[in-house]
Amino acid sequence: MTTVPSAHDIDDVAVPLKPASQRFAWFPRTATMYVGLGIVVLATLTSILLPLLAPASDTVVDPKRAYLPPFSAGHLLGTDQVGRDMAVRIALGLRTSFTIAITVIAIAIVVGFLVGLLSGYFGGFLDTVLMRLTDVQMALPFIVLAVAVLSVSEPSFWSLTAVLTLAMWPTYARVVRSATQLEKSADYVRASVAMGARPGRIIRRYLLRSNISAVLVLAVLDIAAVIVYESTLGFLGIGAPPDMPSLGSIMADGKQYILVYWWITVLPGVALIITTVGLNLVGIALRSRAKSRGVA
Repeated sequence: MTTVPSAHDIDDVAVPLKPASQRFAWFPRTATMYVGLGIVVLATLTSILLPLLAPASDTVVDPKRAYLPPFSAGHLLGTDQVGRDMAVRIALGLRTSFTIAITVIAIAIVVGFLVGLLSGYFGGFLDTVLMRLTDVQMALPFIVLAVAVLSVSEPSFWSLTAVLTLAMWPTYARVVRSATQLEKSADYVRASVAMGARPGRIIRRYLLRSNISAVLVLAVLDIAAVIVYESTLGFLGIGAPPDMPSLGSIMADGKQYILVYWWITVLPGVALIITTVGLNLVGIALRSRAKSRGVA
């Protein structure tokens, strides 16, 4: 007796498991990737471990130790205007930047996936409404929006995260929408529709997974962008709250002393540059690999 294939059968045939040798094919084995990944790992470990291993006195205000230059005894990167260790302050700033950036990108990916999948798959009136909302959000200058919101709100982690997320999610929505519109015309998606698969199953089984590679590449590059945005707002005095030192606020604290005590401003800036360069190198390597595999 002949049986009619179901949507579950189509799923099993359409997306076979990859051999073990191909499961890490996405990882680019290039100098760019290794250098960038090394910088990112070093910056991450520094932000986590240095504040834990440093003496408690390094974070305590001590005017007697103020303005110690780099390579002073017990203070490799010197101290700031109130005697706090600069190495520990920079590590705390990196921790704040990473925490905010990862939180922002995670929320932006969720919102962007939801908007992009619904818009790209269903189209029509829903697509028009969602894309017009995306266009309006992208048309708002980020700095103007951030200054307008953060200037009238209490400085907090979540207010800063919300503003940065508003600036980031439209990009993911557009990328996911374009990929979804292309993917939904594939033969295996049409076969699933013909077999009676519901839209929710198609989105979850095929379209969601097909967008992951492109979105992850974009996310790595955007983490670097969010770190720069967060540092810029911190430098303007409207960033993270005072109990969360950021690289931007540390640089702002030392700007009036830059001609004499240059390290208070310069060293956090150097840490910011090195970290964002590392993230961009990783993102560029992943994007090149994705293009060579026809993913992005």
